[in-house]
Amino acid sequence: MRHLRRLASWGLVAFVAIGSGAFGVGLALAAEPPNWQFSSSITYESGHFGTGTRTETEYIPFTLKRLFDQGDIGLTLPFVTVRTAGETTLVEGTLQKIRKGPKAPVTRSGVGDMILKGRYYAVDEHGLLPTIVLVAKIKFPTADESEGLGTGKFDEGVGVEFSRTFLRDFIAYFAVSYTIIGSPAGTDLNNQTAFDIGLGYKFTPQLLGSVLYEERTALVTGEQNPRSLLFNADFKVSQAFRLNALVEAGLSSGAPNYGLTAGASVKF
Repeated sequence: MRHLRRLASWGLVAFVAIGSGAFGVGLALAAEPPNWQFSSSITYESGHFGTGTRTETEYIPFTLKRLFDQGDIGLTLPFVTVRTAGETTLVEGTLQKIRKGPKAPVTRSGVGDMILKGRYYAVDEHGLLPTIVLVAKIKFPTADESEGLGTGKFDEGVGVEFSRTFLRDFIAYFAVSYTIIGSPAGTDLNNQTAFDIGLGYKFTPQLLGSVLYEERTALVTGEQNPRSLLFNADFKVSQAFRLNALVEAGLSSGAPNYGLTAGASVKF
């Protein structure tokens, strides 16, 4: 990893305007390479997620990242809105069916779970070797568990990402991760393994398009693994400013029927 809405759309417009202004200042200073990156996105998802009722979510994360020569570390604080009958809970920004019994439809909004994520660039692509990135993350239970906006427990995960350029304009991707999931009272959630595999193509030096297959193991035994196809476009407005858009198509009952994302990032 996703939600679009009217209020959030205004937030994205404001973010783009601020990002463009920050880039202008960066050009004026033009001294050292940027050490920080701020990014945000708006994701809308709709689906049944293995339940008998439709749930809609809007997820708006704000991420501040410190950039280093050999990696980065970022802190994400999201704001979320969920319209649900009560059978689903957000786990790191993704809806999962972990509750039983439908309830009256409700709309709930608030702060989501905060995520601290670090990456280490272990190998730079050269010769036959791909780029290899090591990843570690901790999810802090800042969301309201009683509102279904989180589990109320810590999660810890590790992963590794591979990418390789070939035929000049093509990029192959593969990533795998394992997350220890904290179980709220009255539930017994499985730890989660996830992987992504995909292919990207540089249509222009500024525009990269990608198609990825994503699958995660189900948190509840007996439920279907969430599986999706992701169609992503990344446009480099400048060295400091980027725009991003993503469309998700669910392939199993554990995934959303569809999802839409729009986002931007600026380095400074």
